[in-house]
Amino acid sequence: MSHRKFFVSAILIVVGLLAAACAGSGAVGLSPSSVTFDVSVIEIKGATDGISAPEIDPASLSDGYRFKPPGEYDADNLDKWQVSTYMFTPASIVVAQGDSVTLRTFIINGDKHTVWLEAPDGSTAKSEVLMNRGREYNFVFTADQAGYYTLHCDEHDPTMSATILVLPTDG
Repeated sequence: MSHRKFFVSAILIVVGLLAAACAGSGAVGLSPSSVTFDVSVIEIKGATDGISAPEIDPASLSDGYRFKPPGEYDADNLDKWQVSTYMFTPASIVVAQGDSVTLRTFIINGDKHTVWLEAPDGSTAKSEVLMNRGREYNFVFTADQAGYYTLHCDEHDPTMSATILVLPTDG
């Protein structure tokens, strides 16, 4: 299990226990509703001349990583280099089973992102949508299955992804 899924699961266990304690019945009474989340696509960059450049080009580890080596990043400072990555933010969302979910997505960085949604059973829950910089898109789906949905970007997978945890409802 990835660190992100573990962290989200741990938080959800605590939230579930608190909700159950408040309800007094031991069951969390969730009802499907319509929910909207604001999601941005961003690129994070970092540069340094204080440490050696990595021996392995980070871009070889994921399509979501970028690397400008010493000399290429800054011709005047041959020790300076840069790394960057694309990401969805937030990268973890929680909804109830049956919710109508809208991800109001604004593309800040990256000219092209082909985004699609994978359901917990591995099927495609939402087909590819081409998203471009400077535009807002409403990515809408119904969270039919309990478990983890994964939002993917084809150009920057596997590191540009987001997790949507769908909690089961009583009904």
